[in-house]
Amino acid sequence: MMNRPPYGGKVFLALLFFLSSLSTPAFSSVKFTAMAPEIQYFGRWDCHDGIYRSGYGATYIKARFSGTSLAAELSGENIYWRFSIDGQPLTTIKPAGHTLLAHDLPAGIHEVLLIRSTEGRAGISEFAGFELDDGAALAPPQPAQKRRLEFVGDSITAGAMNSGRYTGDNFYEVEDGTMSYAPQLARMLQADFSVLAKSGEGVVHNYSEKPPYDGVHTSDRYPWTFCYSQAASDNLRWEQSHFPVDAVIVAIGTNDFSYNQPPPTHDEFCAGYARLLKTIRSHNPGIPIICTEPVPSTISPSARRWIKGTVRRLRSAGDRQLYYIPLNEPRPLLSSTDYQGDNTHPTIAGAKKIALYLRDRVARILDWNI
Repeated sequence: MMNRPPYGGKVFLALLFFLSSLSTPAFSSVKFTAMAPEIQYFGRWDCHDGIYRSGYGATYIKARFSGTSLAAELSGENIYWRFSIDGQPLTTIKPAGHTLLAHDLPAGIHEVLLIRSTEGRAGISEFAGFELDDGAALAPPQPAQKRRLEFVGDSITAGAMNSGRYTGDNFYEVEDGTMSYAPQLARMLQADFSVLAKSGEGVVHNYSEKPPYDGVHTSDRYPWTFCYSQAASDNLRWEQSHFPVDAVIVAIGTNDFSYNQPPPTHDEFCAGYARLLKTIRSHNPGIPIICTEPVPSTISPSARRWIKGTVRRLRSAGDRQLYYIPLNEPRPLLSSTDYQGDNTHPTIAGAKKIALYLRDRVARILDWNI
């Protein structure tokens, strides 16, 4: 049996706390707002009243700092982020305001990567700045990559269910937008990236959408800064000059052909896909737009033919910077073990297969050495 202390437990603990407080100086810190010029932002962000807001997955922040600790003022309900200090493996957090990222670091300059892993339909994240040790400071940033890519897609591009099985109430817990094929491909190509992806969204039919199919689709959403669920006159409009890209990669169409609804007709789908490409083109004149077929080989082969045909038709009409890359010819790219048990959503390893398959093909189109 444990011996009892000679004093009452509460008194004894209080005495220890008092004695330790005499020899331990109070912690002091210094804050840097989100407007600090040393902080770098990647993807679609909006800044208002000194707060940076993101409404898509895989948006990210980089900064360099001195000192031994780092905290972030970061909030957003049901939104997960991942962070890395000095290139260490990413750590998952669910921030709700003041969030400690590191302490007891060695003296010197450190680098933080803070990346949102939850897709945009979960809501808006707000970043108000960093807190460092008293006397520490943010350091000049490293040069950004010279290459930038934008990805447009659905749950597969968002990374839905790639890190675990979906059990009905853990959707965001098993989504890692930092490891979908899109960021993996961008890193292979040494490019910074922006990801515009929403689970369930289609070209003309969203998942389980009922007639008259008048919901928000990708061509509606593309011009907006955030992943709004409804069209409205006050939706923030995105200025592409805030994060210009070298190419846009489009991978969408799976939800249009989901099994629980009638598929679109040829004319309906091709008109919608052409509208999407023209919308993207209006914001990105002169750069390559690279289209892929839907990832799952179980999706109707009509999707492959119609996407390929729409790209060919628009190229013939004069847009020579449109490209098409098949994924499942002459055989499926992914096997059943590359999916998260549903033959639709790739695992992280399955997503890596997609990225590896696209790497050389995209580099060749863009004339990038890798």
